[in-house]
Amino acid sequence: MSRLLRGIIAAAVVLLVIAGFWQWRGYSAKKELRDNALLYFKEQDYSKTIQYLEEALNRHSLLAGSLDHDMTCYLAESYYQLADYEKAEEIYDSLIAADPGESRYYQLKGRCAREAGDYERAMEIYKQGWEKTEDSLFLKDICDIYLEQEDYENALAFTEQGIAAGGENKGEFMYQKVIIYERSQDYEAAYEAVQEYCGLFPDDENAQKEMTFLSTRI
Repeated sequence: MSRLLRGIIAAAVVLLVIAGFWQWRGYSAKKELRDNALLYFKEQDYSKTIQYLEEALNRHSLLAGSLDHDMTCYLAESYYQLADYEKAEEIYDSLIAADPGESRYYQLKGRCAREAGDYERAMEIYKQGWEKTEDSLFLKDICDIYLEQEDYENALAFTEQGIAAGGENKGEFMYQKVIIYERSQDYEAAYEAVQEYCGLFPDDENAQKEMTFLSTRI
Protein backbone atom coordinates (compact mmCIF):
# COMPACT_ATOMS: atom_id res chain seq x y z
CA MET A 1 0.00 0.00 0.00
CA SER A 2 1.45 3.37 -0.98
CA ARG A 3 2.10 6.14 1.51
CA LEU A 4 -0.49 8.34 -0.27
CA LEU A 5 -3.22 5.70 0.02
CA ARG A 6 -2.42 5.14 3.69
CA GLY A 7 -2.68 8.86 4.26
CA ILE A 8 -6.07 9.05 2.53
CA ILE A 9 -7.40 6.14 4.61
CA ALA A 10 -6.09 7.67 7.82
CA ALA A 11 -7.68 11.01 6.99
CA ALA A 12 -10.99 9.32 6.20
CA VAL A 13 -10.93 7.49 9.53
CA VAL A 14 -10.24 10.73 11.39
CA LEU A 15 -13.14 12.45 9.61
CA LEU A 16 -15.47 9.58 10.45
CA VAL A 17 -14.45 9.69 14.10
CA ILE A 18 -15.00 13.46 14.23
CA ALA A 19 -18.35 13.18 12.45
CA GLY A 20 -19.43 10.38 14.79
CA PHE A 21 -18.41 12.45 17.81
CA TRP A 22 -20.46 15.45 16.67
CA GLN A 23 -23.46 13.27 15.85
CA TRP A 24 -23.30 11.67 19.28
CA ARG A 25 -22.87 15.04 20.92
CA GLY A 26 -25.93 16.33 19.08
CA TYR A 27 -27.92 13.27 20.10
CA SER A 28 -26.91 13.67 23.75
CA ALA A 29 -27.98 17.33 23.73
CA LYS A 30 -31.37 16.42 22.20
CA LYS A 31 -31.90 13.68 24.76
CA GLU A 32 -31.11 16.00 27.65
CA LEU A 33 -33.63 18.53 26.36
CA ARG A 34 -36.19 15.76 25.88
CA ASP A 35 -35.65 14.53 29.47
CA ASN A 36 -36.20 18.07 30.77
CA ALA A 37 -39.33 18.37 28.65
CA LEU A 38 -40.80 15.20 30.15
CA LEU A 39 -40.24 16.51 33.66
CA TYR A 40 -42.42 19.51 32.79
CA PHE A 41 -44.91 17.23 31.02
CA LYS A 42 -45.36 15.23 34.23
CA GLU A 43 -45.94 18.50 36.07
CA GLN A 44 -48.54 19.43 33.42
CA ASP A 45 -46.56 22.54 32.48
CA TYR A 46 -47.21 22.06 28.78
CA SER A 47 -45.87 25.44 27.68
CA LYS A 48 -42.46 24.62 29.11
CA THR A 49 -42.71 21.13 27.64
CA ILE A 50 -43.25 22.61 24.19
CA GLN A 51 -40.36 25.01 24.63
CA TYR A 52 -37.90 22.22 25.40
CA LEU A 53 -39.27 19.82 22.79
CA GLU A 54 -39.15 22.37 19.99
CA GLU A 55 -35.58 23.32 20.90
CA ALA A 56 -34.62 19.66 20.88
CA LEU A 57 -36.31 18.98 17.54
CA ASN A 58 -34.49 21.91 15.96
CA ARG A 59 -31.16 20.25 16.73
CA HIS A 60 -29.96 17.79 14.12
CA SER A 61 -28.50 14.34 14.65
CA LEU A 62 -28.53 11.38 12.31
CA LEU A 63 -28.81 9.12 15.37
CA ALA A 64 -32.06 10.64 16.65
CA GLY A 65 -34.74 9.18 14.35
CA SER A 66 -36.73 7.32 17.03
CA LEU A 67 -36.03 10.04 19.60
CA ASP A 68 -37.41 12.73 17.28
CA HIS A 69 -40.53 10.64 16.65
CA ASP A 70 -41.10 10.22 20.38
CA MET A 71 -40.69 13.95 20.98
CA THR A 72 -43.04 14.79 18.12
CA CYS A 73 -45.77 12.67 19.73
CA TYR A 74 -45.27 14.44 23.07
CA LEU A 75 -45.32 17.79 21.29
CA ALA A 76 -48.69 17.05 19.69
CA GLU A 77 -50.12 15.92 23.04
CA SER A 78 -48.83 19.06 24.75
CA TYR A 79 -50.55 21.31 22.21
CA TYR A 80 -53.72 19.23 22.67
CA GLN A 81 -53.57 19.71 26.44
CA LEU A 82 -53.31 23.46 25.91
CA ALA A 83 -56.43 23.26 23.68
CA ASP A 84 -54.40 24.39 20.65
CA TYR A 85 -56.14 21.78 18.54
CA GLU A 86 -55.16 23.30 15.22
CA LYS A 87 -51.45 23.05 15.99
CA ALA A 88 -51.86 19.54 17.39
CA GLU A 89 -53.64 18.45 14.21
CA GLU A 90 -50.82 19.85 12.07
CA ILE A 91 -48.37 17.65 13.94
CA TYR A 92 -50.60 14.59 13.63
CA ASP A 93 -50.84 15.31 9.89
CA SER A 94 -47.04 15.06 9.70
CA LEU A 95 -47.10 11.79 11.65
CA ILE A 96 -49.81 10.40 9.36
CA ALA A 97 -47.84 11.42 6.28
CA ALA A 98 -44.82 9.53 7.63
CA ASP A 99 -46.82 6.44 8.63
CA PRO A 100 -50.31 6.38 7.03
CA GLY A 101 -51.02 2.87 8.32
CA GLU A 102 -50.78 3.78 12.02
CA SER A 103 -54.32 4.05 13.36
CA ARG A 104 -53.58 5.97 16.57
CA TYR A 105 -52.56 9.13 14.72
CA TYR A 106 -55.99 9.29 13.07
CA GLN A 107 -57.61 8.60 16.44
CA LEU A 108 -55.71 11.44 18.10
CA LYS A 109 -56.29 13.84 15.23
CA GLY A 110 -60.00 13.01 15.33
CA ARG A 111 -60.00 13.64 19.06
CA CYS A 112 -58.67 17.15 18.40
CA ALA A 113 -61.44 17.94 15.91
CA ARG A 114 -64.00 16.52 18.30
CA GLU A 115 -62.78 18.62 21.23
CA ALA A 116 -62.86 21.66 18.95
CA GLY A 117 -66.55 20.91 18.35
CA ASP A 118 -66.11 20.13 14.66
CA TYR A 119 -67.92 16.79 14.59
CA GLU A 120 -68.29 16.64 10.82
CA ARG A 121 -64.54 16.93 10.35
CA ALA A 122 -63.92 14.46 13.16
CA MET A 123 -66.05 11.91 11.33
CA GLU A 124 -64.17 12.57 8.10
CA ILE A 125 -60.89 11.89 9.92
CA TYR A 126 -62.30 8.67 11.38
CA LYS A 127 -63.55 7.60 7.95
CA GLN A 128 -60.10 8.24 6.52
CA GLY A 129 -58.60 6.19 9.34
CA TRP A 130 -60.99 3.33 8.62
CA GLU A 131 -60.15 3.40 4.91
CA LYS A 132 -56.40 3.47 5.53
CA THR A 133 -56.13 0.98 8.39
CA GLU A 134 -59.37 -1.07 8.45
CA ASP A 135 -59.42 -0.66 12.23
CA SER A 136 -63.10 -1.05 13.07
CA LEU A 137 -62.79 1.13 16.17
CA PHE A 138 -63.07 4.09 13.81
CA LEU A 139 -66.58 2.93 12.98
CA LYS A 140 -67.39 3.01 16.69
CA ASP A 141 -66.02 6.53 16.98
CA ILE A 142 -68.28 7.64 14.14
CA CYS A 143 -71.22 5.83 15.70
CA ASP A 144 -70.57 7.53 19.06
CA ILE A 145 -70.79 10.96 17.43
CA TYR A 146 -74.08 10.07 15.78
CA LEU A 147 -75.38 8.79 19.12
CA GLU A 148 -74.45 12.09 20.77
CA GLN A 149 -76.47 13.81 18.05
CA GLU A 150 -79.33 11.34 18.54
CA ASP A 151 -79.03 10.34 14.89
CA TYR A 152 -79.91 6.72 15.51
CA GLU A 153 -80.30 5.79 11.85
CA ASN A 154 -76.70 6.64 10.96
CA ALA A 155 -75.43 5.27 14.28
CA LEU A 156 -77.08 1.94 13.47
CA ALA A 157 -75.68 1.93 9.92
CA PHE A 158 -72.09 2.23 11.15
CA THR A 159 -72.73 -0.29 13.91
CA GLU A 160 -73.96 -2.82 11.37
CA GLN A 161 -70.82 -2.11 9.33
CA GLY A 162 -68.74 -2.82 12.41
CA ILE A 163 -70.55 -6.12 12.99
CA ALA A 164 -70.00 -7.09 9.37
CA ALA A 165 -66.29 -6.27 9.71
CA GLY A 166 -66.04 -9.00 12.35
CA GLY A 167 -62.85 -9.35 14.32
CA GLU A 168 -62.31 -8.91 18.03
CA ASN A 169 -64.60 -5.86 18.21
CA LYS A 170 -67.68 -7.63 16.84
CA GLY A 171 -69.18 -8.23 20.29
CA GLU A 172 -68.81 -4.57 21.23
CA PHE A 173 -70.68 -3.53 18.09
CA MET A 174 -73.40 -6.11 18.74
CA TYR A 175 -74.01 -4.71 22.21
CA GLN A 176 -73.92 -1.16 20.89
CA LYS A 177 -76.74 -2.17 18.57
CA VAL A 178 -78.79 -2.99 21.66
CA ILE A 179 -78.09 0.44 23.13
CA ILE A 180 -79.06 2.23 19.92
CA TYR A 181 -82.39 0.47 19.69
CA GLU A 182 -83.06 1.11 23.37
CA ARG A 183 -82.27 4.84 23.10
CA SER A 184 -84.54 5.11 20.07
CA GLN A 185 -87.22 3.36 22.17
CA ASP A 186 -87.50 0.45 19.76
CA TYR A 187 -87.60 -2.01 22.64
CA GLU A 188 -88.68 -5.00 20.59
CA ALA A 189 -85.68 -4.63 18.27
CA ALA A 190 -83.43 -4.02 21.29
CA TYR A 191 -84.69 -7.21 22.93
CA GLU A 192 -84.02 -9.23 19.78
CA ALA A 193 -80.54 -7.72 19.53
CA VAL A 194 -79.66 -8.48 23.15
CA GLN A 195 -80.91 -12.05 22.73
CA GLU A 196 -78.58 -12.46 19.78
CA TYR A 197 -75.72 -10.98 21.76
CA CYS A 198 -76.32 -13.18 24.80
CA GLY A 199 -76.44 -16.22 22.54
CA LEU A 200 -72.81 -15.53 21.64
CA PHE A 201 -71.70 -14.09 25.00
CA PRO A 202 -73.76 -15.90 27.66
CA ASP A 203 -71.33 -15.01 30.47
CA ASP A 204 -71.89 -11.26 30.15
CA GLU A 205 -73.88 -10.55 33.34
CA ASN A 206 -74.66 -6.95 32.39
CA ALA A 207 -76.14 -8.10 29.09
CA GLN A 208 -78.24 -10.71 30.90
CA LYS A 209 -79.61 -7.97 33.17
CA GLU A 210 -80.28 -5.81 30.13
CA MET A 211 -82.20 -8.66 28.51
CA THR A 212 -84.31 -9.05 31.66
CA PHE A 213 -85.03 -5.31 31.71
CA LEU A 214 -85.97 -5.19 28.03
CA SER A 215 -88.29 -8.16 28.44
CA THR A 216 -90.41 -5.92 30.68
CA ARG A 217 -90.67 -3.23 28.02
CA ILE A 218 -92.18 -5.27 25.20
